[in-house]
Amino acid sequence: MILPKLGLTMDEGRIVAWHKREGEAVARGDVLFEVETDKATMEVESATAGILRKILYDADATAPVATVIALITDTADEPLPADAVTLGAAAPKPSLRADPQPRSAGGPPGARGPSEPQPLAPSSDGDRVRSSPAARKRAQELGVAIAAISGTGPGGRVTLEDVEGAATAPASPATSGGERREPLSRMRRAIGERMTQSVRDQPQFSISRDVDMTAANEKRSQMGASYTDVIVAACAKALRDHPRLRARIDEGSLVTPDAINVGIAVALDDGLLVPVIGDADRKGLGELAREREDLERAARSGKLRADAVAGAVVTVSNLGTLGVDRFTAIVNPPEAAIIAVGRVSDRVVAKGGSPAVRPVVTLTLSVDHRVADGATAARYLSAVADRLERGDL
Repeated sequence: MILPKLGLTMDEGRIVAWHKREGEAVARGDVLFEVETDKATMEVESATAGILRKILYDADATAPVATVIALITDTADEPLPADAVTLGAAAPKPSLRADPQPRSAGGPPGARGPSEPQPLAPSSDGDRVRSSPAARKRAQELGVAIAAISGTGPGGRVTLEDVEGAATAPASPATSGGERREPLSRMRRAIGERMTQSVRDQPQFSISRDVDMTAANEKRSQMGASYTDVIVAACAKALRDHPRLRARIDEGSLVTPDAINVGIAVALDDGLLVPVIGDADRKGLGELAREREDLERAARSGKLRADAVAGAVVTVSNLGTLGVDRFTAIVNPPEAAIIAVGRVSDRVVAKGGSPAVRPVVTLTLSVDHRVADGATAARYLSAVADRLERGDL
């Protein structure tokens, strides 16, 4: 089992917890472990079935992507590779506590089972604190007493974000100019790097369209869905006839996937995540609504599955719930397009030569100019608008 790359910006991950113990049977699709990336804590499923024979990177260890972190065999007595013990030698392992612990069967006093969670070493001030190595190191750099920090991670573990938050709360010493300095969180750094890459590498343009949401509103009310759901449905189904907008540039080639997966920007306290609805064009409005709600809930609780944040061909970003009328979003690489959604509000429009009040939304489509030109983008946005205005969702 290798540590998967769960995003373009992920170079390493911290193992938060193992959901299986050594010697236990594992089925394909079972949640095997949780990993903390630069964006969130995610659950990773096993890609194969067998017996979890050896865990090479314990909980709280950090490993580079594509590193072998565990061994799964077909049978319980299958010989392991000769170098199985040293495969995870580079992993920073947490130390055992000094005080005696219950011993495992057949083990010496104080020994733990091979896959039991290992407690962390005492902090420098003598208090035993559940925290990651990165958090302890950062606490030392910032001069923060880690024992005084309330952890928000699994089991009350103190995370890097907890340390950085404690360093600036309730207030950091002000400079002579009345400024306050605080370090960027890992999520903000990742977002900054991603958006800088987007603007630098993807020449972008944007086009907008006002859409009458009368029919879409009736449809969503019938299905108990949101405005985001109807827009996701329209965007996904329109991509069937506009494959160019679901393509991406990869090493000088134009790659067009068959699957129409749509990302949904979810705002968090310190940034955003983009969970993905797979095969969104094949799902009914009710199913889309339920899956979107589940993804948003998982994103906000830090429990997104690894396969829920990859593979999007377009992203929908809705700030209408925050009262924004219209805005322009930056393309989320490697995707080639993103749709920014403003609020749905009553506006006076012309209907049959007479003024009428209708619920209207402004959609703004941003596109990677290397993939598509203005006319292609305009035809796609028109198709999205037509589906919404006809209620063809």
